[in-house]
Amino acid sequence: MNLKPNLKIALIIITIIALISIGFKAKPILGNYDDFNPEKVYKITYRFFFKSGDKNTTLKTYIPTTNSRQRISGEQIKNDSLLFFTKQKEKHQNIRAIWETNDTNSYHSIDYEFIFEGKAKHYKIPNTFNKLSEEYDEYLKATNDIQSNDSIINTLASGLIQNTKNDREIIKNIFDYVYEIPSAPIITLTDALTTIKQNKASCNGKSRLFVALCRNMGYPARVKGGIIVENANKRTSHAWVEVLINQTWVPFDGLNNHFAFIPANYLELYQGDKPLITHTADIQFDYSYQIDEVNHVSFLKMNSEELHKLPGFSLWNLVDKKIIPKGALNLLLLLPIGGLLVAFLRNIVGLKTFGVFLPVLIAFSLSHTGFVSGIAIFVGLIMFIGLIAYPFDKLRLLYTPKLVISLTIMVSLIVVATHFGVKNNIEWLTKLTFFPIIILTISAERFSRSTLEDGYIKAMDKLFQTLIATSISYLILSWTWLPSVLILFPEIVLLIVVLATFLGRYIGIRWIELFRFKPLFNSENKKLNF
Repeated sequence: MNLKPNLKIALIIITIIALISIGFKAKPILGNYDDFNPEKVYKITYRFFFKSGDKNTTLKTYIPTTNSRQRISGEQIKNDSLLFFTKQKEKHQNIRAIWETNDTNSYHSIDYEFIFEGKAKHYKIPNTFNKLSEEYDEYLKATNDIQSNDSIINTLASGLIQNTKNDREIIKNIFDYVYEIPSAPIITLTDALTTIKQNKASCNGKSRLFVALCRNMGYPARVKGGIIVENANKRTSHAWVEVLINQTWVPFDGLNNHFAFIPANYLELYQGDKPLITHTADIQFDYSYQIDEVNHVSFLKMNSEELHKLPGFSLWNLVDKKIIPKGALNLLLLLPIGGLLVAFLRNIVGLKTFGVFLPVLIAFSLSHTGFVSGIAIFVGLIMFIGLIAYPFDKLRLLYTPKLVISLTIMVSLIVVATHFGVKNNIEWLTKLTFFPIIILTISAERFSRSTLEDGYIKAMDKLFQTLIATSISYLILSWTWLPSVLILFPEIVLLIVVLATFLGRYIGIRWIELFRFKPLFNSENKKLNF
């Protein structure tokens, strides 16, 4: 691996420049490490507009608090001087913001702004639940809108509990029943019984029915209220359910099919079957939620302005000003990392793959489909291409027209499978977006060419080794913090050039060859010892 003097000097200079530039930024970045690691960050503004009545006027709304999966900061309140603002702590850690005024028949506006940082959370549900103490009895009681002791609820609960073996299966039956009720954008209050009778509901009706069924069967449950945050100016809030399982409140969303899971963009505001906003009756009132996603680095406490002030060079400006879509930029930055990894696997380990960057691109497509389902779809389509190419070989068609026919059939199959998945709610069939289809098509073309040039046995062997390289690339490239590191430290690309140069000069024996020729090496050592 001897390098020419001029090349060695150039590589040393590149390395020094990259390390110095990284060093300037490393200290302030390491000093602002954030172990909360939010997946989503939004700036949210409640905007209220109303005309006060003939007497004292009051407006109340629930505001969020920090917990294990969401962090609230940057609270700012803008309202006119005629409004008096207070906060009120209620039962179950709910906090209400209250605005009052004695000024009559006048117009008022309020902006209540905060930063929401959220992360998704999965819960593992045991088969059997522990018995609970009496302190949770309030979550087993019937209410006017959650009629858990009604005979209709009793009959339905009895049917859902049949042929179940444990608590988890019962909760799953309740969830599936509620989820299968057709969704409808009903803005009025829908109680549990009405949801059953009309067999359609929005989030609030489905949540009340879910809670009623759980309470009827002896599982403490409650309604949870909040907002699904997204880049939008919206007016709708959202409701889901929490069931107490072994001292943990576990979320279930029967509208959006989230079983024991809460997404990163769910803002939790209050618990209990309550309205989010209340105000004095018979006043003119309007409101909206202005939601703007904030670009962030998950492992840093630094805001956008602080990131712009970092010394040296970074690509944060491209992200913050949306000059390049973040997903596209991540792909561009991760490609060299993936390429270096595959080059190592080919030149040092000795794997044979379909090209250098194709395993990396396949790994990216797996991030859209999921690893297991993506590998299964990938292998299935590749095998399908091999099978449908066989009769065309018998017809002695030229390679290019034969490939066009095969790939056209494959793309048609993907489109039909996606349509079938959407129609029948088969999630894994709906994950073949445009990008994965392109990658799978290129892969199929490479496999088809390999079978023609090397035969099916060698093509299958190369496919297997490509899948190994793809799996390793997926493992590395799925590190969520890696794209952010490359955005903050683009100098790493220079280090990749240096490392790739060393790889390019490697002429030693590959690791696979060490394994293959191990008996030969052992016999040679025995002769030398003799």
